[in-house]
Amino acid sequence: MRYYISIEKNIEAFELFRVLWNKLGIDGIRADNMTEGIEKAIDIEKSKIDDLYFIDIVADDIDYMSQLKILHDETDAPILIATSNYNDDEHHEALNNGADFYGAYCGTLEQNVNAVNASINSIERRVRKKRASSKLLVYNGIMLAPSYRNTVFINDKEIELFKIEFDILYYLIEHRGKTLPYARIYKSVWHEDYDEAAKKALWAAVGRLRESLKNATGGIDYIETVRDVGYRFRLKFDK
Repeated sequence: MRYYISIEKNIEAFELFRVLWNKLGIDGIRADNMTEGIEKAIDIEKSKIDDLYFIDIVADDIDYMSQLKILHDETDAPILIATSNYNDDEHHEALNNGADFYGAYCGTLEQNVNAVNASINSIERRVRKKRASSKLLVYNGIMLAPSYRNTVFINDKEIELFKIEFDILYYLIEHRGKTLPYARIYKSVWHEDYDEAAKKALWAAVGRLRESLKNATGGIDYIETVRDVGYRFRLKFDK
């Protein structure tokens, strides 16, 4: 099955375009934001039976630029930016960050579909190369990109962490739902022996991390303390 992903908030417009694409044998998948779109793109490209035809980003209502390079690095599908408000500076920045096309909408739905097909046909598909295993981690609206300044995105909100805090969060999400002993976390992140001073350093770092996440998300507590044992990344998030 062939798919395209449309990253946009306008459900009605998406459904209108989806009907036209379905006639061409291509099914549409909508994502509300870039983090969700990246996660869905990765899922499709990992599938052995599905094909990702292209990714469309509706620039009118999506804050996409900060994550565009990540999307480019993680998928081989053409990335097209559609906008009602063409801007030269944004055009250049989008192309420099990995978009294959940036342009204004055409007059009719059919013209837009034809324009996209023409653009895809004219784009020299990136050579599929063996890529080192990606360290990008995406879970339930949370995305950690080690290659992108140790930044975490939560529903497209960008949060910069110190490296130790980022590494702790990455390790907790990587083993989400499991109770991880203090010593195991410390040795995995600091790569040093665990002692009483190490415990205090870990507690302090997790405290800072927890507060940073709460401040950025309106109070959501992602990390559960298992008393006298360790920490666990929650599968359900509470405020």
